[in-house]
Amino acid sequence: MPRKKQEEKYDKILEAATRVFAREGFHNAKIEDVAKEAGVAHGTVYLYFDGKDDLLISIFQENLEELVEYVSSEVEKEAYAEGKLRRMISLQIELIETNSELAELMLVEFPQTGKFLNNSVINDLAAYIDMIANILKEGVAEGAFDDSIDVNVVATVIYSGIQGIATRWILEEMKYPLNKVANEISEVFLSGIKL
Repeated sequence: MPRKKQEEKYDKILEAATRVFAREGFHNAKIEDVAKEAGVAHGTVYLYFDGKDDLLISIFQENLEELVEYVSSEVEKEAYAEGKLRRMISLQIELIETNSELAELMLVEFPQTGKFLNNSVINDLAAYIDMIANILKEGVAEGAFDDSIDVNVVATVIYSGIQGIATRWILEEMKYPLNKVANEISEVFLSGIKL
């Protein structure tokens, strides 16, 4: 099978698994459900993935890698650290809202599986938090952010805060536009670190 077709099928299965896991819940979903949603034979899923756990971890890793790459390239368009931090928060909120099934899967389902902490997942999360820490370091170097902050702790708090806001939004059945809170989130974090 040509490589492009293999990649397309792989992506199609991942997208189907995202929808099925978000709709049914990871524990209730079956590989047959994923295969049907993807329009492939049941056995085809196993040609690409070892099972449900592998599918879920692959969804998480692929999407987090893409998120880090996309957000990194977008924030670099901003000249100063404060603008970069605001842009990063705004982009993350926007991506959560426009990809609510994926966000639900990553924020609600994934942590419940017990498969959350493996080396590759930890590395992916660390890369995202490091991106935030680098923005904070820039702000300290610019003299815009308090130089007494521990950038790693603050970066983790920012990541966790956004994750918490998004999780609550999902659990409250997305009853309000999430993008309205992006500026408020930025203001709360910036008020604690700006000089």
